[in-house]
Amino acid sequence: MYAVIETGGKQVRVTAGDIIQVEKLTGDVGSKVTFDKVLFLSNPSETNSDVVLGQPYISDAKVEAEIVAQGRGDKVMTVKMKRRKQYRRTLGHRQEQTQLLIMSLSAGSKSSEISATDKKVKLAKFFTLLKPKGAASHTKTLGSGKKRQAAKKASSIAAKKSGTKPAKATAAKTTAAKAKKA
Repeated sequence: MYAVIETGGKQVRVTAGDIIQVEKLTGDVGSKVTFDKVLFLSNPSETNSDVVLGQPYISDAKVEAEIVAQGRGDKVMTVKMKRRKQYRRTLGHRQEQTQLLIMSLSAGSKSSEISATDKKVKLAKFFTLLKPKGAASHTKTLGSGKKRQAAKKASSIAAKKSGTKPAKATAAKTTAAKAKKA
């Protein structure tokens, strides 16, 4: 038995036991997700096939899944360039993705489920390539050098008014300065 569901603006063909990757869904790893937007349902057999086509959705059909991984997909690089104008821009984008294990398909009296042993086997073999969202590749700055100098000056003025010393340099800078003196 298989079905075609709609999620994230896309249509996906699923059967019980499949692991699919879709656009990010809310929920933690291990939580259950139910899809009510089932467009097509088929139960093929050797003699004949039962086919149910929704208009646009099948009213009593649903697909249940379990979230097995959350993360970001591969980076897609975009390059903008205008020839002879010295204009080049490179942008990167990583889409948030969710990987799901399809647990069951059901429509009225017909249903198809994955057994507990099959689920264990699938999850034991499962390996995700999604990477968790990490820290930014560079630290955020205030912008131009003039803005940084103005912020530094404002903090030293505020420190003088309050009667305390201005903020010292970081530990790495002070140890490097001490090493230079020695």
